[in-house]
Amino acid sequence: MTAVPERLIGPDELERLAVGARVLAAGTEESAYQVALDWAAAELAAHGPVPLLAADRIEPAGLCVAVTLAGASAALAELLPTGDEPVRAVRAVERITGRMAEAVVPLNTAAENALIALATAARCGLPLVDGDGCGRVLPLIEQTVFTLAGVNAAPVALATPGGDVITVESARTSVEDVVRPLVLAAGGWAVVAGYPMDGAALARSLVRGTVSRAIEVGSLEGPARFAAWRPRRLCRGRLVALEPSPGPYGPQGAGVPVPLPSRPTSVLVDEEDGLRRRFRLEAHNEVLLALADGAVVASAPDHILLVAGADGRVLDVERAVPGLTVEVVVIEAAPAWHTTRGRALAGAIGALP
Repeated sequence: MTAVPERLIGPDELERLAVGARVLAAGTEESAYQVALDWAAAELAAHGPVPLLAADRIEPAGLCVAVTLAGASAALAELLPTGDEPVRAVRAVERITGRMAEAVVPLNTAAENALIALATAARCGLPLVDGDGCGRVLPLIEQTVFTLAGVNAAPVALATPGGDVITVESARTSVEDVVRPLVLAAGGWAVVAGYPMDGAALARSLVRGTVSRAIEVGSLEGPARFAAWRPRRLCRGRLVALEPSPGPYGPQGAGVPVPLPSRPTSVLVDEEDGLRRRFRLEAHNEVLLALADGAVVASAPDHILLVAGADGRVLDVERAVPGLTVEVVVIEAAPAWHTTRGRALAGAIGALP
């Protein structure tokens, strides 16, 4: 790799990346986030700054590998990493494909995932691609723009803190149902490497610039951090209730399988000014639908966020507390998510079977 990097990510850039990567990450587990930050800092200290490259600077035939944390982030703080999980996962993908990786790309750039992708690049001596496979936060491994571009997630390699390396070779588009039980059996978390693709395929499908944007956002304060995403505010009001809800997917007890690893929840917010509408947010891992007095005002695949009015933090729906003053804002998803296939893959209301 002889391409000139857009920039080098060293300790200063890491601190800004860590701040910027949290902006859109609801429910960040503080202890796990700190573990990931310390992990990335240790890898930079040991191996030096990581080159950040635009996708079109990767060799068109060069192998790129996507990296993410799989499992519960809280488990990362309880079962600490050895540090070599990323290199073991990447090397496993290299063995299966018979090719050496030339770059690492984050599956998404939310909180721990951005930091672990950076740690992977540093440990493997590879550049980090400036972009990711989502452009936002989505819970399932196959929910990426890479899938939309026809890139299979498999072969996938899971490296666990217990020293295991598990590989999954599958022609299935969906690997989440296979990977999730393996992660649970391995202690609750693993570093996953997958989506092996050529640089040309990466450049065609990537959501560009998300790493550098997170670094830039990390240097800003308070509400200014949201400005980079040009959010649309739906309302400001008081959170009045959280209600467990069968939602559009139904509980397993009703005979309808739950496709995502969380329970559906409804959030009620009373608008404090203007039309004083009642907003109802339907959530399943994330907010999928926002209604104002029963009328749809926003839906997935756009990113609907519940933001604390006091400090601008993005709130995890399941940890929000009635009585809080909140803002409900919408950030438009990358264009690929607004296609028919993109809406179906992202779990948009009306697009699921």
